[in-house]
Amino acid sequence: MKTIKLWLVLLALGIAAGAYAAEKGDREVTFAVGCYDVGASALQGQPGVISVEKGWLGGKEVNRVVFDPAKISVPALEERLKGAGTYIGTEPHMNRDLKGEK
Repeated sequence: MKTIKLWLVLLALGIAAGAYAAEKGDREVTFAVGCYDVGASALQGQPGVISVEKGWLGGKEVNRVVFDPAKISVPALEERLKGAGTYIGTEPHMNRDLKGEK
């Protein structure tokens, strides 16, 4: 039940972040991480990172990141997570721009 409630909260936050980001052409990516707190700390405040959400997806800890692709790339975000020792993988089916394009 906690997982469902957390996912609903993440969904609501994602909709709110998406509404903001869609105006700017920002993108969203989801990373599987060893520890979502470590991942969030490694990414928050980085140039181009707009928001970082922590949660669970399919039994994995994840960080969902809204970012400006003109300022930072997915590989650069992956490198930040690798440097923090928490990167597991990028969730390919969860990557999209916030205007609804794949």
